[in-house]
Amino acid sequence: MKGLWQPAVYWPVWLSLFAGTFLLREIWALVTHRTQDTLSDWVWDILRITAHEPLTGWNGTDYLVFGAWLTLFSWLTWHFFFRVFA
Repeated sequence: MKGLWQPAVYWPVWLSLFAGTFLLREIWALVTHRTQDTLSDWVWDILRITAHEPLTGWNGTDYLVFGAWLTLFSWLTWHFFFRVFA
């Protein structure tokens, strides 16, 4: 049996709790119609992004950042939960 503090157990549990706490707060803000209290609204305000912007309005930096995020998210998911790409 794996110990609680081994990385194969610790990291998925920690990430799940962190993501769950974050999502709980975001969902609560959306359910109570306080969209100005979400992290995405704050980021969009700082970056001056308009809602429902078409993909044709994106520039090269937007695509590179999105691609980097997607790559990192995919790699971490496979690494932590399926123990691939270790």
